[in-house]
Amino acid sequence: MTPRITSLLQRSVLPLALVMVRPLVTWLLRSGVGYGEFCVALKPVFLERAQAEQGRSGGKSTDSALSLLSGLHRKDVRELLVVQLDAAVQTGSVAVPMPLSKATPANQIVTRWLALDLPEALPLSGPAPSFEALARAVSSDTHPRAVLQELVRLGLVQEADGQAHLQRQAFVPDPQHDEARQLLAGSVADHIAAGVHNLTANDGKKFMEQSVFADGLSAASARELELLANTLWRQNLATMVKAAVPLCEHDEPLGHSHRIRLGMYCWSVDEKNEKNETNGGTPV
Repeated sequence: MTPRITSLLQRSVLPLALVMVRPLVTWLLRSGVGYGEFCVALKPVFLERAQAEQGRSGGKSTDSALSLLSGLHRKDVRELLVVQLDAAVQTGSVAVPMPLSKATPANQIVTRWLALDLPEALPLSGPAPSFEALARAVSSDTHPRAVLQELVRLGLVQEADGQAHLQRQAFVPDPQHDEARQLLAGSVADHIAAGVHNLTANDGKKFMEQSVFADGLSAASARELELLANTLWRQNLATMVKAAVPLCEHDEPLGHSHRIRLGMYCWSVDEKNEKNETNGGTPV
């Protein structure tokens, strides 16, 4: 790629990347993370991604090459490589990012509960439909009682009168819990990864990455469409889970390693106040 083409790409891509970063910066600021902390945290990310790009292209991951590709100073590259090496020595493997792809048993249970259209109140034990049967269908390694306690802790289930009661706020996880943050990070990362692949990869494969946009609406009309989006998601969720469960049960014991995430999001805001929007839209 010539310097001129690189410069043109930088001028066209960087402003668009900043559009994507704006909501992330809002989250960081509301969580007490400032510019300085974020910049320091970005350095190893740029290095790790530069190493991945060098591996993909077959290039040598020298200090100079990694510095040139990532934009990091060679001194920073050397220091970060030492940190990587120390971590590898201590753990016996190369450090990897926080795992976000594997759903927890608690998350899988709520997903199946909703998708299979089970009653909102299930007996704690006994044959299906019961919470015990549902939990054992998801995992035989974790005792149903332990999973129930975790769901109660997360606010997704209440236990009363010998039954487990599903709480509908499972659709909007409590932002105070780490799992809600991890779900957001994993969903957004995979969404961006699909779009970046479609824009930059040359393998002929295109992932689904679409959205519907409507404007000029009243608040009531926007709310009506939000409720429709919620209904459509429940339908898609049920269809996808019913198809995925038997495939996972067949493939996972054989050691296969592919994963897939299907997501859907809905965002509604008054464009007149969008610049100062602070409440995160209207949850459905």
